[in-house]
Amino acid sequence: MKPKLIGITGGIGAGKSTVSQIFKHLGFKVYNSDERAKSLISLDTNIKNKLISSFGNEVFINGILDKNFLSELIFKRKTALEEINAIVHPEVKKDFLKWVTQNSLDQILFKESALLFEIEAFTELDKIIYVSAPKKLRIERVLSRDNHRSVQNIENIISNQINDSEATNLCDYKLNNDEKELLLPSVISLLDKIKTC
Repeated sequence: MKPKLIGITGGIGAGKSTVSQIFKHLGFKVYNSDERAKSLISLDTNIKNKLISSFGNEVFINGILDKNFLSELIFKRKTALEEINAIVHPEVKKDFLKWVTQNSLDQILFKESALLFEIEAFTELDKIIYVSAPKKLRIERVLSRDNHRSVQNIENIISNQINDSEATNLCDYKLNNDEKELLLPSVISLLDKIKTC
């Protein structure tokens, strides 16, 4: 019997990584799409060459992806994000399916990704958890953790991501991470539902 594949998603600053960490502490394996994408970009010459071909040599500084250059590019060039996703995400998908095969004896596997809906990666998963939080709180969280980002930059990212009402219609479970209630009991309660689904 193959593992249940559960997606964890949410906009920037919503707290999907916090939810992933809780599942890890509870003994589950979590595939972090963003971390794997960064790793693949730095290791895979095929991806590197395609990015350089699309955006020029400035996309890398000493072989390392220049995130600031990319952020500015995405802001200036409307199609840039789609072009990047078209290059990187098919490789991430292959890598994820390989990881699932390597962990096929587990009952439940989690995949954390900011773009499950936007790139239709949710189609390969059994259930989706959407982590939400108020916009103001999300901006505060990102400003406190990412000193290279401005409010404008964060708002641009938010505007490029799926909105709460759309995501709520597409997801199976919603976790509210507004800091008014403890997150841990909500995650444990949700885990019980996932185990019986």
